Amino acid sequence: MTRAPEKRDASLGMSAGSGAERSARRQAEEQFAPGKTLESTLARLETQSHFRNVTLALTRVFLKWLARRLRLKAQDAWWNAENRGAAAGWRLRQWARSRRARAGLRPYRSAAADAGSDHNETPAFDALQWNPLQWRPGAGTEIGALGPVALLPPGVQAGRAVHPDDLLRLRRMHHVEDAQAFHPNAPTRAGTLARLAAAGVVVHIADGGERMRELLGGELHDLLTADARGLDEAERELRSVGMRRAALREHSIQARAWRRSADGPPLVSILLATKRSELLPQALAAVARQTYPRLELALALHGDAPCTDAERLAAELPCPAVVVRVPASETLGAALNAAVAASSGALLAKMDDDDAYGAEHVWDLVLARAYSQAQLVGKSGGFTYLSESDCTIRRFAGDAEGRRTFNIAGGSMLISRRDLERAGGWRNAPHSVDTLLIIDVLRRGGRAHRTHDAGYMHVRHGGGHTWDVPEALFLEQADVVAPGWNPAMAGLGGLPRPQAPRQDG
Repeated sequence: MTRAPEKRDASLGMSAGSGAERSARRQAEEQFAPGKTLESTLARLETQSHFRNVTLALTRVFLKWLARRLRLKAQDAWWNAENRGAAAGWRLRQWARSRRARAGLRPYRSAAADAGSDHNETPAFDALQWNPLQWRPGAGTEIGALGPVALLPPGVQAGRAVHPDDLLRLRRMHHVEDAQAFHPNAPTRAGTLARLAAAGVVVHIADGGERMRELLGGELHDLLTADARGLDEAERELRSVGMRRAALREHSIQARAWRRSADGPPLVSILLATKRSELLPQALAAVARQTYPRLELALALHGDAPCTDAERLAAELPCPAVVVRVPASETLGAALNAAVAASSGALLAKMDDDDAYGAEHVWDLVLARAYSQAQLVGKSGGFTYLSESDCTIRRFAGDAEGRRTFNIAGGSMLISRRDLERAGGWRNAPHSVDTLLIIDVLRRGGRAHRTHDAGYMHVRHGGGHTWDVPEALFLEQADVVAPGWNPAMAGLGGLPRPQAPRQDG
């Protein structure tokens, strides 16, 4: 009878002993393997930290989305109420006009309308606020309206009304429709259309007319009244580029200041360095094609090959020109610095002898510098013709304006004389002077800006380039490939194929 408790005590002792053994073994393992414990602790803390970061990031994204939704809903509510008021006001104005017409009275016109037909009637906009920065080529198929859809002219269709200040939505649409009924008067309408065009929004108006042509200017009016239905992505981008160009140089505050100034826009000196005399005629033709009103050419003949016609050809240009000769022993950077020393413009634009340029190329660079406030601006050379493969390609097609600043093509750079001096001038290097200039500008706290690529075609021949890379690299980066010479892809119209340089040896 007394053995059972002893047996229980023994079993309890054994279990207690085994627990003590496990505890002692665990302590020994922790004592002689501290790395394992530390590793598990760090892994646990890392997992917790990662979960916490993910949670915070998701919470932040959700709060931004919620704030935007609430803001848009409030804006839409205000806009709908404004549209109802505008519709009622429009009907009241129509009734008043009909009453005055029946009474034989003159229609109401503002004092500004009676002052004349100058563009200054149209309110100017600030290009630092209304510009194509971050504009992307891609868009959906939705068509919007700048006011109540019911007030659009007969036959004009749109999906929904969008507020004129909602640039994010407007840019995502294929195009937006506008009507005079959405605006209190014609000058206010012209100001709204001009600033939206400057921001890259594709707008179509079906009820233009001479009054709107007077306020907007013929170029912008023709683009706004052209049919926007059926434009593909490339055509829509070129339409947007034309609209923003016309709006920025006609209706921005900077453009108005240039027109009031006795000198006009700043003088641009084109820097053209070449050692290939056979390409000189087409290079000078690209200079003569420019519509920018204040130009001069600084031509640097680099090398010992004779070019007896250079002075005569330069003298035939519609702008002043100066010719300097640089020995072949000097580098490309030295030749460009010689051209800079011989020039007098406040702005310096570099052009290459074998690339293709549209008539608005210099204007595009000057306008981009004005609204981006960057020290160096240019185009990326996204449109490229590959002579060996005989095809025209498009690279970086989906990039927003302002991205890939290191991809600015050397033949499309524009910089002020002062900023070039601060950067130390062109490096005394035989090649890569364009990339080195970008680096020097950025190192001194400046900014580089890449504008749209329309109006410029980078041309690659078999050899003779200072930037010597195979055509296969360009084909790998291509988003679009078209056979042969296709200048229309870059908005160059029917520009002839550039001449290829002679291959020595």
